[in-house]
Amino acid sequence: MMLGFNFFTTARWKDGTPFLLFCALLFAWGGVLFGIDTGSFGSIQALAPWLKVFGTRSVDGDYALSTSRQAVMNGIELTAHEWVQFSVGRIIAYLAVGLVENAVPSYSAEIAPSSLRGAFSGSLMCIVTLGNIWGAGMGRAMASYTNNAGWLIPVGVQLIPAAILLIGLPFTVESPRWLLEQGKNELALRNLNRLRPSGQVEDRSTEAELDVMSCTRGSDFAGADGSWLEIFRGNYRRRVIIASLLFWFQQTTGGQFVVSYAPTFFRDMGLGNRSFTYSLLTQVAGFVGALISCLVTDRVGRRPLLISGMFLATFFNFLIAGLGSKADISTAETNMVIASLILLSASIKYSASTLAYLIAAEIGGTRMRKKTIAVATAVDVIAAIVITISIPYLLGTPGANLKAGVGWVLGGNSGLALLFAIFFVPELKGRSLDEVDELFEANLWAWQFKDYRTSTSLGQTASHSVKTVETKVIEDKTDI
Repeated sequence: MMLGFNFFTTARWKDGTPFLLFCALLFAWGGVLFGIDTGSFGSIQALAPWLKVFGTRSVDGDYALSTSRQAVMNGIELTAHEWVQFSVGRIIAYLAVGLVENAVPSYSAEIAPSSLRGAFSGSLMCIVTLGNIWGAGMGRAMASYTNNAGWLIPVGVQLIPAAILLIGLPFTVESPRWLLEQGKNELALRNLNRLRPSGQVEDRSTEAELDVMSCTRGSDFAGADGSWLEIFRGNYRRRVIIASLLFWFQQTTGGQFVVSYAPTFFRDMGLGNRSFTYSLLTQVAGFVGALISCLVTDRVGRRPLLISGMFLATFFNFLIAGLGSKADISTAETNMVIASLILLSASIKYSASTLAYLIAAEIGGTRMRKKTIAVATAVDVIAAIVITISIPYLLGTPGANLKAGVGWVLGGNSGLALLFAIFFVPELKGRSLDEVDELFEANLWAWQFKDYRTSTSLGQTASHSVKTVETKVIEDKTDI
């Protein structure tokens, strides 16, 4: 209890409560479905019993998944006996993933105070990566199995997080902002009071927060979301392009490659069953990166994390390609390639992967947030499909047979992502959703967002000054 108390009374978390944390993390828990699916499938593609069922036998008696099948299958799993059926099952599973990718960032951005929005919105990627670890760990545990249980168990455990989500959801509350949009003002205030610290409820700060939402809703935005056509006009077009490209780059700089093909890549390097161990380490490194991002993004900002992460992704991708493509690769160089892939995972997770969900959830502001997330996550799915279909053809035959040379392609994309981060991604640290709209209306360069003073921030400063004066007057009267 004392730990929990201290945690929520630190300066950074003063606006948080255990119930707020519970609601945000339970919604983010849906990301485990995504994480286990991608993490486990990346591992089971290298499991012998699975390859015997869905792969093809080579002339030397080994089983492998053909390039075409691997491309489609990554794109009724438990009962599958044919690769086509297994692929259909994964498509059905991705319908749930699509719902999670849209609902969680929006919900987190709406219930969290601006001081904690980075931590809560970014928590989705932490949970997804936990699912990746879960899936990769199942692959490692099943590495020595020779029967169908070796792949049925990793696939079947996806039912567990879904059950936990169904049980926990009734104990959460609906977003106050959404309730306000539906005209349910009293319920919106009750829910906001449950999400905020008791001190803010007692001094009626929650009522003031709700009033700000109501004013925004009632004046500039007429209380309704904009049309789908409007999202591609004016400054909203700029916002949706930024959000969409963030999701595109989080997939094409190596994120999807690491999740889906790391075990296969390690196996092709001749690491045998050690591939599952290294794959698990890769996912653990990704989780550490995502966790670091959640903890520091509200302190250091979005741009520094994204720029540094994309620089490192470019470096590690080129290192993998340069060393891994050598005809005679030494043990030391092999170890360097392995380490680079592990560090690549951490670099992408703490930057593009985590920040894509966060920035997409806040960049749409108060009016177009949901539609911005919808378009951006649709691009995310498209990018994932492009990568999962193209990587097998880039890695092996029939195809380019680049093997480690795929790092040249991913590194090139990482370089483009670095330029994009420097010149186009704005800094939204500590900004309310209402301020975001004003910032984009000011038509600023990306690097100017950080220091721009909005009318909201100026109003808050003035309000703080008034409160300080009032407090001083009261203290002086008390002294008298």
